[in-house]
Amino acid sequence: MAAVQRLSCLGLSAALATHLAVGAAFAYHACRVVFNRVPPLSAKALWRMLRVTRPLELAWRALTAPLRSTPSVLLLGEVRCGTTSLASLLRSRLHLVGPFTPWVHPLAEDKESFFFVGHYFRRVSPRLYRLCFPLRVPRWARHALPEPPIVFDGCASHFSAPWAAPLLRRALATPKPLLLVCIREPVAQHVSWWRLEQGSMAWGDAMGLGSEYLGPPSRRGYPPPSFAAAVALSRSEEVCALWREAEALAADGRPLRVLPEWAAPFPNGQLSAFDRMGRYADNIERWLAHFPRECFVFIHLDDLADDPYPTLDLIASKCGQLFGRTPALQPRPPRVP
Repeated sequence: MAAVQRLSCLGLSAALATHLAVGAAFAYHACRVVFNRVPPLSAKALWRMLRVTRPLELAWRALTAPLRSTPSVLLLGEVRCGTTSLASLLRSRLHLVGPFTPWVHPLAEDKESFFFVGHYFRRVSPRLYRLCFPLRVPRWARHALPEPPIVFDGCASHFSAPWAAPLLRRALATPKPLLLVCIREPVAQHVSWWRLEQGSMAWGDAMGLGSEYLGPPSRRGYPPPSFAAAVALSRSEEVCALWREAEALAADGRPLRVLPEWAAPFPNGQLSAFDRMGRYADNIERWLAHFPRECFVFIHLDDLADDPYPTLDLIASKCGQLFGRTPALQPRPPRVP
């Protein structure tokens, strides 16, 4: 009995040590890449980061990545165009299953992996992408188990990330996934993105991440002091050159496994992406170079807001065409008189 207790204590100690080690490494990485700041030497900041991340589960999933599946449905984005609402509807009305996310946050839970924009220590290897999804059912057991649900990833940052399309083409098990693209009037989208990022910066302040932002070579002129300055920064020749360099990272089959820090999650940081986010035609053309036209469904935010059921019905129908499986659309809830 005493030996069992000692083994249990050793196991708990090992789990705690792993949690702290991976958590500290992830906090350091996220402070730089996600919050664009020089990591502070603060136990309080580390503790607060541990409370909003999942380092132990991340470690387990990385170890078991070869045993996991890949998604069939990709909610690509664009950001601030209704992707969070649509992801919620995919789960609640079509019973699709979302991905793992390293963040404990209501805008990310069961919605977006953030994988190909560098949130996992800037690793973007297509093989490692599987860590974000459920374990595969062994072939010998498939006849005895119910058919698994359709899995989706709703990372809205993938649509604009210039290296994401070729990497996802290599990562996915199916050559014809369902690709959902949400669009919106660009000015309203940009204003919404600016407000979201101001909230993210305030979140970093509240966690005690300090006010020292990264400088060159990782970030240039960051953070911009105003919305107009952010748009101007995104159009500057220096940032445009970074986007051109980013376009080449995974082009022509290049084996991109780790993003350079200047590129993650967008070249020169989130507030340098305005000039690319509203260019829907350019982004769609990039994705069309890697996936057939019949894989795409385009959804305007206004249509989703007016009545989501026609959109959900279209998505269910496209699943049937592409995968031979049509998810059952939950009936429309009764109207409140």
